[in-house]
Amino acid sequence: MSETKELLRRGVGGFEPTPDAFERVLARRDRKHRNQRVAAGVLGIAVFALGALAFVRLLGSERTPASDAREPFLGVWISTSDADGGTQTMTVSASAGEAVEIVVTDTIATVCSATSSTMTGTGRIEGGTQIVIPAPVYTCDDGSEPETLSGPPLAEQLRDWTLVLDPETDTLSDGVGGVWAREGAEAPEPPTSGEMWPQTTLEEVRAAQERADAGDPDYTWQVDAKLGGGDHDLAERLSDGRVEFVDRFLREVLGWEAYMQNLFVGGADDPLADQRFLRCAPNRTNPLYPPQPGSRNAGESCAPTIDELTYESVSFDLVQPDRQGPGGIWVVSNWRPTTFAQADPAVAEAQATERLEEFLAARIAGRGAEGYVDVYADWLEPEVPLLYVTTSGSPYARSEYERVAGPTWPYGGHVTFRIRLVAEDGTVVEQEIYSHWDGGRSAGVEGGLALGGTTIENGQPVPMLHGQSDGEITYWSPSQSSWTVPIGNDGVAEFPAGDDGFMDFTDPTVFWSECAGGPVPADAAGFAQAVSADPNFETTAPVAVRVGGVEAVVMDVALSAAGRVCDAYRSDGGRWIHALEHGKRQRLFLVDVPEGMSMRTLAITVLAPEEHFEEVMDAAAPIIDSIEFHAG
Repeated sequence: MSETKELLRRGVGGFEPTPDAFERVLARRDRKHRNQRVAAGVLGIAVFALGALAFVRLLGSERTPASDAREPFLGVWISTSDADGGTQTMTVSASAGEAVEIVVTDTIATVCSATSSTMTGTGRIEGGTQIVIPAPVYTCDDGSEPETLSGPPLAEQLRDWTLVLDPETDTLSDGVGGVWAREGAEAPEPPTSGEMWPQTTLEEVRAAQERADAGDPDYTWQVDAKLGGGDHDLAERLSDGRVEFVDRFLREVLGWEAYMQNLFVGGADDPLADQRFLRCAPNRTNPLYPPQPGSRNAGESCAPTIDELTYESVSFDLVQPDRQGPGGIWVVSNWRPTTFAQADPAVAEAQATERLEEFLAARIAGRGAEGYVDVYADWLEPEVPLLYVTTSGSPYARSEYERVAGPTWPYGGHVTFRIRLVAEDGTVVEQEIYSHWDGGRSAGVEGGLALGGTTIENGQPVPMLHGQSDGEITYWSPSQSSWTVPIGNDGVAEFPAGDDGFMDFTDPTVFWSECAGGPVPADAAGFAQAVSADPNFETTAPVAVRVGGVEAVVMDVALSAAGRVCDAYRSDGGRWIHALEHGKRQRLFLVDVPEGMSMRTLAITVLAPEEHFEEVMDAAAPIIDSIEFHAG
């Protein structure tokens, strides 16, 4: 039986048999932990010649001076905890400059169908206490491709693989419970983690459940009815300390005075599994990402606790080992210490800037700018507008840029630049370019850029042809990720385009039966009547109009004083009426589209704050007028 299974069963008292629900929890944890061992690098099997070669290199390569920061890490290490039951060996040797090379071997690797594997990599020593390998290379010795059990690709899971040195025990830890000892050294005791809390056995859980059922306040704090029924506010409640048994665990068991939930790692299929939290240095803000006015990024108020980049972290599951449902008690289970590193924002900005300058130089040269910038838009031909020349065909003569936002915590992403290209005829083109996320790491660090906002030419927005429903609906709009709308004499206001923003096209039948409690209306007039009759909304009387040459009705919709929207709508990508909130109003166009299209009725929504509603409607009017329908 693997170490993981032994630890899990010890954590629940080792009782056999256990209830079916509890066995499923154990099975899921076992599968997930096997994959986490892979992600941590506790894997690989060495071809003996490769291991021997690495060891010879260690003995015969350049000698390191006594003051060399690599010295404590060099040598052969053996993992003392393997979920697969194999033997894992890691050789660390000095390389050119101040680098180190590793060779990790494993006789039994889950990702290689239980055959042997090898992992190699070149890295560096950070802070005198960590080995960081940016891009380990993992291979199965039988030539097959490694396959993870869950989560992102293996290369992504292994990125920036980190081992932390404990000088007192002379061991290396991989952040998910794996410990490496020097070859020949006495194996250390397994880390104190993995047990349930506050109960540690199934019998204790059942006894606590009885006390909670009787109303004993010493146990009722473990009951959280919202968790059992699907908690839409789970992340917010966890971050605010409103899930009491989690808050108690972090403060009483781990001794953390301040913490925050880390939503940038994990990613288990079960939303209650693999919860990640960071320890924050008390009464300090993040020195590398200081708080910004109006920012809601919690990382700016959370200073690292290990060094300027690295946080103490913990991962755990939220489970109901005995009774399932709103009345069952919850426990923290399968907890394990980890670490988490934020990126150096100066490095992220420098790399994003270098990429941007290359992009601008290519545009002025008139070639080679393709592929530098992603365009996330519903344009029929998504590409950077006016890439090499202006609307009139004039090529660019020079460029300039300024950073207007970012980098953002934790990976230094979303470095936002405002660029300006001046053409030979004097025309000025302005655009917004930002470094974007890629696979959980900032593509600012990796080099990727994306287009944002609206393209402006000589002060005027440049319309682009958009398509919806696979081209069934087209319209002209300059909007890409936001809409710039003139507001009085005071300038402009930005309205995001997307799930919470300016305009959307939606099939109103989605979730209708679940949320409206009645049959789906037959046509646009029926939908308008049903919305008007819903006590959650205040509406104007429907008015007949034409959209795209087709008859339609239009009305304004707002939430009533006590109104609310159906929660089911919040999970849908289309907006319909579920984006409404107090203080905002929506203009709703309902169109019975031509036959042959993928939907029967189309809802077009334009959303804006009450105080700017008329200005936004004026900006939306030419877009509505440009709509065309293309039946199959």
